[in-house]
Amino acid sequence: MTDEIIDLKELQNKLSPRTIIIIIVFILVVIAAFSSFYTVDQKEKAVVLRFGKYNRTMGPGLHFKLPFGMEKNYNVPTGRYITEEFGFRTKKPWETRQSKKDFSKESCMLCGDLNIVDITWTIQYRIEDPRAWLFNVENQVKTIRDISQSVINQLVGDLAAFDVVNTERPRIEDNGRTMMNNFFNRYGLGINVTSVKLLKIMVPRDAMDKPGKKGDEQ
Repeated sequence: MTDEIIDLKELQNKLSPRTIIIIIVFILVVIAAFSSFYTVDQKEKAVVLRFGKYNRTMGPGLHFKLPFGMEKNYNVPTGRYITEEFGFRTKKPWETRQSKKDFSKESCMLCGDLNIVDITWTIQYRIEDPRAWLFNVENQVKTIRDISQSVINQLVGDLAAFDVVNTERPRIEDNGRTMMNNFFNRYGLGINVTSVKLLKIMVPRDAMDKPGKKGDEQ
């Protein structure tokens, strides 16, 4: 067994300086090759930084960048719709089952007539400016959720519970989308809200006690 042990010092002595240089150059070439190319999906755009500063935005395809970390790419999903859920959570995007956790802090709102309504709702948005998305706001998702929650609370708070369930649902959705986009543009988030959907609205029975109106859920 002792004869099979490789003597590193002896091996080092056998390698000429030229051989060592060739090995080093080969390793550097391999590293450069693997770190010089990146792929951008059809539904993405890549923001490229050079020495930590913005350099360019690239579309789908195979692209070259400077190796050894001199340039870094960040792929942003600009071609797909992103959904945020309020008052509930779908366990997986392809499933209809919902989490059993309590999200009432998001869904319970005070109306103008002092009734409490419980609303589950969603927003959908697309990232339109990947550079703004990456650099203008530190915590993008939290900012989106906080602003969206505030907007819907404000709109619901100006109405009676009866109106929230019946005539004013479309107006809440349309005005909510407009107000959210105004706020997001002001923050420079680089996104566009495409839809706001109120899904289920639960209200107290006495708030629905008007002629010709029955039920406590819409």
